[in-house]
Amino acid sequence: MNHIEENDEYAFKHWATVVSEEAVERFGNKQVVATGWAPSGHYHIGNFKEAVTCRAIQRELINLGADSQYILNIDDLDPFDKIPAFFKKDHGKMLSPYLGHAINEVPDPLGCHDSYADHFITDALAIMNDFDVNPEPIHTSKLYFDRIYDKYAKLFLEKKEEMFEITERITGSKMEDFFLIQCPKCKNLAAPKIVNYEFIDNKIKVNLLCHREKRGCGQESSIILGDTLWKIKWRLDWAARQDFLGVTVESSGKDHGVAGGSIDTSLAIHKNIFEKEKLPLLIQHGFLTFGGKKLSGSSGSGMPVSEFPKILEPEIFLYKIYRHNLRTDFDFRVDFDVPSIASEYDNAEEIFYDEVEIEHQKTREKTVKAYELAKIHQKTPTKPVKVDYGHLVTVMQVCLFDKEQVIQKLTKGGTLPKDISSHDMNLFNDRYEKAKYWIENYANENLIFKIVENPRCDDVKIIEKDILEQLLSAVKEIPESHQGDDITQDLYNSAKEANLKPTLFFRAIYKIILGRKSGPRAGTLIDALGRDEVIRILEKALDCY
Repeated sequence: MNHIEENDEYAFKHWATVVSEEAVERFGNKQVVATGWAPSGHYHIGNFKEAVTCRAIQRELINLGADSQYILNIDDLDPFDKIPAFFKKDHGKMLSPYLGHAINEVPDPLGCHDSYADHFITDALAIMNDFDVNPEPIHTSKLYFDRIYDKYAKLFLEKKEEMFEITERITGSKMEDFFLIQCPKCKNLAAPKIVNYEFIDNKIKVNLLCHREKRGCGQESSIILGDTLWKIKWRLDWAARQDFLGVTVESSGKDHGVAGGSIDTSLAIHKNIFEKEKLPLLIQHGFLTFGGKKLSGSSGSGMPVSEFPKILEPEIFLYKIYRHNLRTDFDFRVDFDVPSIASEYDNAEEIFYDEVEIEHQKTREKTVKAYELAKIHQKTPTKPVKVDYGHLVTVMQVCLFDKEQVIQKLTKGGTLPKDISSHDMNLFNDRYEKAKYWIENYANENLIFKIVENPRCDDVKIIEKDILEQLLSAVKEIPESHQGDDITQDLYNSAKEANLKPTLFFRAIYKIILGRKSGPRAGTLIDALGRDEVIRILEKALDCY
């Protein structure tokens, strides 16, 4: 089995369980879970999904009683192929001469780390702790320095005809050579090409030509492999690393699993070159896109992982990944989706604590498993008190970010209990700061607003007086106990009973109270302002006619 799929949304077992059971059946209780990353730019949430996926699998392997090691391979020998947008303006001139060099030999443009690679590695490893993702980091450069790859270079050359046949059969094109070798003169890793090679006393002598069209110096040279930096090309390096680290499970984006992709190549090398009977379980996960676009750390696109804990609790992001089917893509709009993602997690928490009935038992099982895998902090005896993120965002703006007023309003409405525990108050304060950061830095402009305490008559007169009168009557009839979405539904029902399009009510609310055509959920806005204040504003608006 090359990958695990869930064809049925209501499959009984979570994908982490399915993968883990397959791994134990194939390799027994000794397991090595691996993920990898090249520090060519910010460690954004898109490639972090791979590490998060492997975290769930390792957790489930441990739950099954396996002895599981979790490894992060950091490919700090990747060639520096482009200058990220965030460095171009101030540091492009300084970085340009290093294009083609190994990223661990490119200087840190900010001067705070030993190399360009270390600049991003340090940040990535630091933020992982916040997400409870704690693999053992292994640097590719050290593996090559320790000469662990030497035997694979020799093996691939000894079996070069088989290697050429495998890669051509799988990819449709023949590899020119198997290695990247640093030019001894200009230090470029990407430009040199192997002209020929020979074995001398169990060493590999190579003749190189450093191509100018790839920013090389044009130098011809003859060296022993290992005299300068070198690395095996990606597809072959991946299989070699899996072999000597004993990897049993590794996840990668599903683009690696297409016909002729790197998964097919790696498995063929394990089987035909390494002559292994038990092949590693190379699973595929779906993509996380931002606004429909794939992310790239080296180009500067995407959201750095370091930003995510500033807007949402890390457990929420983990749950979002774990509740999706393994190979399902999902798009994340940081300007718009944050409140709904938080709400999904809060609902799962209610299911976990048996505070919400859910009809489909299999759906409940998968929700609970996803919640358990996402948990970072120890479970509390009772469900934590949570203020709905979207509601909090609305109340904060209604109260002009006066935190004491926000607390008073939420307490008065019963959202926060008067005798709230210090633990739950800490949770509230944390979510408050995250919501504030999101509003100030990421929220869509349609979700940012200010209350118009005295309606502008030019806006009011666009609305038919009869509609405004019926809206006022509908607001007065809303039951005192109703909140948020219940209020929205009340307005919807009242409009229908009056043979009006519900959108007429909602547009009138936004135009009169916010001075615009759209805004947050109408029920949440009314709940946050308070019915009495909304009634006052609507009655004042009637004076415009």
